[in-house]
Amino acid sequence: MITFFRNIFSSKIGLFLTLGFVGLIAIAFASADVTGSGAFGGVTGSGTAAKVGSSKLTTSELSQSVNNAFRAEQRENTGLDLKTYVEGGGFDSILERLINSFAIAAFGDKYGMTAGKRLVDGEIAGISSFQGADGQFSEENFRRALQQQGIKEQQLRDDFTRNLLADQLLSVAGFGAFAPQKLVTPYASLLLEARQGNIAIIPSAAFIKNIKPADAALAAFYSKNGSRYTIPERRSVSYALFSKDRFNEKVKPTEKEVQGKYNLDKAKYAASEARNINQVILPTEAAAKALANKINGGMSIGAAAKSVGLSVSEVGAVNKSALAESASQSVANAVFATPSGGVSTPAQSALGWHIAKINDVRKVPAQSLEQVRAQIVAELSRAKIDDVLAELTVKMEDEFAAGSSLADVAKAEALKIESTPMLLANGQNPQDPNYRPIPEMQRILAVAFSLEEDSDPQVVEIIPGQQYAIMSVVEIAPAAPPPLKSIQQIVTRDYILNEGSKKAKIFADQIAKQVSGGMSISKAVADAKVKLPKIETIKSTRADLARQSQQGQVPPPLTLMFSMAEGTAKTLKAPQNQGWFVVNLSKIDRGDASKREDLLKATGAQFKQVFGNEYTEQFINAMKVDVGVEKNDKALTTLRNQLSGRN
Repeated sequence: MITFFRNIFSSKIGLFLTLGFVGLIAIAFASADVTGSGAFGGVTGSGTAAKVGSSKLTTSELSQSVNNAFRAEQRENTGLDLKTYVEGGGFDSILERLINSFAIAAFGDKYGMTAGKRLVDGEIAGISSFQGADGQFSEENFRRALQQQGIKEQQLRDDFTRNLLADQLLSVAGFGAFAPQKLVTPYASLLLEARQGNIAIIPSAAFIKNIKPADAALAAFYSKNGSRYTIPERRSVSYALFSKDRFNEKVKPTEKEVQGKYNLDKAKYAASEARNINQVILPTEAAAKALANKINGGMSIGAAAKSVGLSVSEVGAVNKSALAESASQSVANAVFATPSGGVSTPAQSALGWHIAKINDVRKVPAQSLEQVRAQIVAELSRAKIDDVLAELTVKMEDEFAAGSSLADVAKAEALKIESTPMLLANGQNPQDPNYRPIPEMQRILAVAFSLEEDSDPQVVEIIPGQQYAIMSVVEIAPAAPPPLKSIQQIVTRDYILNEGSKKAKIFADQIAKQVSGGMSISKAVADAKVKLPKIETIKSTRADLARQSQQGQVPPPLTLMFSMAEGTAKTLKAPQNQGWFVVNLSKIDRGDASKREDLLKATGAQFKQVFGNEYTEQFINAMKVDVGVEKNDKALTTLRNQLSGRN
């Protein structure tokens, strides 16, 4: 419903804000995409793109933010290229977001607001790409991710600081937004409005002649409509896969290392004793002694505990050190001084007084080195292989940076190089619909499409800590339509449909004119003297339209019918030159929501959100005026051209 009302208001859909903010530098990290270099379109040098208050937004920061946002968008739309993204408004949108972000930070700083280091640390620690296998923040992963993205730590911290300030300032801007009932009622009533009409379909096929088009006409049509047939950017990649398995037989711990590990963990392999216990914790020593007496008198520990309103805790098997850590040393001493089947003397912990029933005692003999050798060798081997694999990937990266080719490194490490055909970013081969890329290609292509043509080969992590690939981009085919000859049959079909659509439009316009003049749509269609499909009758409400809109299922003729005046007819072109629709609105039943409290309440809530967003936008505009914003149009034009490949 909110989309419906936004359309009514003709307000700016796609405001970057509601009550939160999106960090542009942080996008790459929040989406866990840290495999690539982060560079799509480069920018030479780093000038000033805009001055906001006393801060400067550099062209380098802007370029990086555009690339990060583009990469996030490309994951949803794999056929998108950077040029299309930039020219489609992506560049201007990111620029505006960054200027707003800088302005909010400058405004907060000017009036004494700040985001402390602890807050920023918390935000950074919450990024999954910065976390280790245990889910905790990893300094090593953090540094590696920053290096891979080419971002300095201070840049990231500044970005999070700005976003935290935005959260503080913007959350109150739209608070308390209110729409009066006199405004809400008419719009709520619109949802109850019902409309009835007819749709006549004028198909292009009804006017098609089975005549082969002239070559010149076909070529002119193809030239004019080339973008319709454009194949997105394609790249071919050479790669070689390797995994930690290649070291299984090569990397083994020495006898000295095995002996050292055994000595280090000697306590682990020493003789030990574990006791299986049930316990009850009581508030006083006297109560604990009384309960112990009941158990020693023959009552079960469960019955004894129940008699005083308590329950038994089944601890299970536990060794002395573990019990001392979870309870107290005195509790552990008492339990381990009691024989199997006995009841321990009361002992105190921070929780109270413990008594325990010893169910059984298990003694574990000491283990010799020979007994645990296989276990230690396996553990050390895993650690050494992890180290060797990490050293290998670093070595490969260094060699690529020093100028070594993919073939050089692959030969040195005895890796087999494979090559792909020209592929789209999603792994499809436009020349072979049956082509299926290997599963690892999803990760490889994500990096391949992030590189510039002259980029060094890359090391790609396929499965963290398990499998990797080295790869380089062999060839880049920019987005372009294929030669006419290769798709002549398709273009011919489209040309014929286009010609039929032109003739169909003439008839559609004539029918619409007659219906708007008072003639019934059935008579106007009959007078056309062309065999056409049966006229359809449609009836719907605005509420139905809003529901279908949320599901993305609104037929265009139905949308048109709800924008027309009663008693009129309009034409609408069908997709892909399939023909034309003539839409006739015959009747409007006005709705009345004045007694529908549920609808009035829901509509008021939607108005509150829309007004809140508007207040927030105006607050940001006021902050920009307060701190001052000055754009460097020359630098922005240069950067936009560089990113879109015009230079």
